[in-house]
Order: sequence, then C-alpha cells, then structure tokens
Amino acid sequence: MDGNDVRDRIRRVITNITNLPAETIGEQTSFRKDLAIDSLSLLEIGVDVDYEFRLGLPEQRFQGIDTLAQTVELVEQELALRQRSAAAG
Repeated sequence: MDGNDVRDRIRRVITNITNLPAETIGEQTSFRKDLAIDSLSLLEIGVDVDYEFRLGLPEQRFQGIDTLAQTVELVEQELALRQRSAAAG
C-alpha cells in the first residue's frame, strides 16, 4: 500500500463523515480551524480511519491529529511498525 492509497482512503473517510468535497481537504488544512469539524466528528474520523486500516489503536492516538498529513503519517507509521513486526516473526 503506497502513500497515495493511504491518503485517498483517509480522505474518503473524512468526506463520508463530513460531507465535505474531497478537494477542500488539503494536506495541511486544519480539520478544526479551516473545515470547522466538531470534536464528535473528529472522534468518528479517528474511529473510522482505525477501522479502515485495522489498526486497533486507542482513540487517544487520534486526539492531537488536525490535518490530513498528520493522519497519513500516523497510519503509515503504524502500518510500517506492523510490517516490521511481522517480518521479524
């Protein structure tokens, strides 16, 4: 899975929850300030992203996330960690 695939899947989760057009969700667009996404919707985004990638992360891991780029980074880090763990055996 490459970075663009991760980014597209996360953007799709965000648009499904917020009904915002995908083109309004830029890499550094603040979910809170620029898009005015409320805390309940942010929690739902975190839960749905977690489910989408089957990460099993606690909700707290998503609390400081405020941009698409930060969300992609978190998911990619977790996927890489899992891949290394699986390779180690």
